[in-house]
Amino acid sequence: MTMVQNRAHKTEGEADEKRLSPASTKIVHAAELEFAEKGFDGAGMKALAQRAGVSQSLLHYHFRSKDQLYTAVIRERSKLINAERLARLHAVDLDQPEALANIFAAFFLPALGPAGGGRAYARIFAGLIAGNERDQALVREFYDPTAQKFIDAIALTLPGSDRAAAAQIYQFALGVLASVISRDGRADRLGGSKIASLDNALLVDKLTRFAVGGAKALTN
Repeated sequence: MTMVQNRAHKTEGEADEKRLSPASTKIVHAAELEFAEKGFDGAGMKALAQRAGVSQSLLHYHFRSKDQLYTAVIRERSKLINAERLARLHAVDLDQPEALANIFAAFFLPALGPAGGGRAYARIFAGLIAGNERDQALVREFYDPTAQKFIDAIALTLPGSDRAAAAQIYQFALGVLASVISRDGRADRLGGSKIASLDNALLVDKLTRFAVGGAKALTN
């Protein structure tokens, strides 16, 4: 328990090492919207500059290539999500009966709240999960270190699990999150009727209960 908490604090500190200038921050925020709407391949540097309200020369000054700008978008958004996730994970008492539910809540809530970037980043996030080699490399760099902390916590908390089982459970939980994060109305369409809209707290509660039930079923 202490090991998980200390490692979480270290990662939070590491996440603060790179800070963008105000001009770069403005460009990154605009690029997040452009990449969300058009995807990596569809977003050109000219359109990215126009979206940010800067010249292409200034865009190239701050970010030499589209790859570098895309990386900055993922890095900056993941820093916000991971910082909140780790803070929430650190607050979980792993000795309490509700520890597993609190771990999943700590994982789900930041991605669905303000840190998660809303529907814009949800589209980018979906692409990262099923992404190409570039996206997979970004996930390894910016998301895997935090994922390891959650896997540690799940393995410590869930009776009958080991680290391999905890990693699989984490990946299943990620898939559940990806299925709802865009809130695209698909459940309404599949169910044939409108489902009452859920605020973040209620949605996280449902996701958490689903994840806990599945995790326990896999390890019983």
